[in-house]
Amino acid sequence: MSPCGEVAKRLGVTQRAVTKWVAQGKLVPAVITPGRRYRLRWSEVRQQLRDLQERDDW
Repeated sequence: MSPCGEVAKRLGVTQRAVTKWVAQGKLVPAVITPGRRYRLRWSEVRQQLRDLQERDDW
């Protein structure tokens, strides 16, 4: 599992953008830590983004 910053780097966006997408429900984190940090699985992020693009919800 990757923190938001690592996912953001792979996507070429800011960590704030990834956090915003989670808050908007566009991305669902695999885990939310007790400190309210998101952990995401890269394979799930890719699938969620594909699903959003197919629905033109992006």
